[in-house]
Amino acid sequence: MKAKNSKDITRGYGIFSLYLAACVIVAVFAYFCYLRTSVVEVKRIISKTGEYDAIHQYQTDITAHIDTLYYYSGLFNSNLNDDRLQNTVNRRKQEILSDIDKFSEHDMRLHRTLLNQLITFLNVKDSIRSLKNEEDMIKNELRKCIEENRQTTRTITVGGKEIK
Repeated sequence: MKAKNSKDITRGYGIFSLYLAACVIVAVFAYFCYLRTSVVEVKRIISKTGEYDAIHQYQTDITAHIDTLYYYSGLFNSNLNDDRLQNTVNRRKQEILSDIDKFSEHDMRLHRTLLNQLITFLNVKDSIRSLKNEEDMIKNELRKCIEENRQTTRTITVGGKEIK
C-alpha cells in the first residue's frame, strides 16, 4: 500500500538529500581551506621563530659584550696599565657598534642606548684620567721647584760671602 502523498515524500527526501550533500561539500571545503591556512600559518610561524631566535641570540651576545665593557670600565684607575685598557675598551666598543649596525634600529634600541651612555661614561672617565695624570705631573714639577727653591735659599750669597 502506497501513501497518497508518496510523490511529495520522495521529492522531500530528494531535496533533503541535495541540501545534505551541499552542506557536506561546503563543510569539507571549509575544512580543507582551514587546513591549508593552518599549514601556511605554521610555516610562517616557524620561519619567524627562527628569525626571532637568531635576533634573541644576537641580543644576548651583545649584552654579554656590553657587560664585559662595563667590567673593563670598572678596572680603570687601578694598578693596571690604563692606556692599554683604554685601547682594549675602545676596540671592543667599535666592534660592538659595528655588530649593532647589522640589525635594525628597532631590534637594538636598548643596546644602542646602553652603548651610547657607556661611551659618554668612558669619555668622562678618560678625561678625568688624563686630567689626573696632568695634575700629578704638575704636582711633581711643583715639588721639584719647591725643593730647588729650598736648596737655593740655603746657599744664598750675601756681599760676596756664600751663606749656607
